[in-house]
Amino acid sequence: MKLIPSQYHELEVICNTMIDNSARCVTFISLCGSEGASTACVSVAKRLQSQNKSVLIIDLNPINTFNSDDKLPDTCSPWRFDDISCQLGVTNYQEVSLLTIKHLTAIEPAKNKHVLNDAIARLKQEYDYILIDMSPALKLNRNNVPLHSLSLCSELTFVAVALGVNDEESLCKGIKELKQAGHSNIKLLISQHNFAPLGERIISVLNKHKNKWPKLCNNLKSKINKQRWLFEHH
Repeated sequence: MKLIPSQYHELEVICNTMIDNSARCVTFISLCGSEGASTACVSVAKRLQSQNKSVLIIDLNPINTFNSDDKLPDTCSPWRFDDISCQLGVTNYQEVSLLTIKHLTAIEPAKNKHVLNDAIARLKQEYDYILIDMSPALKLNRNNVPLHSLSLCSELTFVAVALGVNDEESLCKGIKELKQAGHSNIKLLISQHNFAPLGERIISVLNKHKNKWPKLCNNLKSKINKQRWLFEHH
């Protein structure tokens, strides 16, 4: 998993937002997946650790990179939210404490927001911060932990949005889902790593209108294709 360099201003903003909101249990979530929520979660954990804070990541995202990362120990202990195993089953991932969904043995208790809130309260006695890496907001199903389960314990929710991947409609839908589930303190994390170069976006727009203005669109496409700098990633 690639991490955000510790000196990046983005990490400082996230950590300061957590402090300003007195948030010790924080959820990181994307809309569809691959927008960078897991990366932000681990990067924030590493930064907090560098400030001598104890941090636990709770992985509740079945499609993230924890499950396929060869640095994750194979001998992790099974755990669940409704007993002490969530405190005993913590493993180490890149020097960060982690509970992974791969070893969560019972999903039903996690669907009860009171059970989850009680578990987080116990874990807060051992850790300064609890960071939850959640399933994408628009890809939840009955085998995932539902959004409303976190409504009592999560004090701040960061939504990762990638320019060039998420549109306004999906963003509005995702925020609506979170608010309906009881998440009121929501902040956006904007990433440009999937934003297509300007040339590609102009060509895409021209292709949409070529049936109406074929000659004009073809002439413009010819001129734009000659400007190779418009197709470079910056």
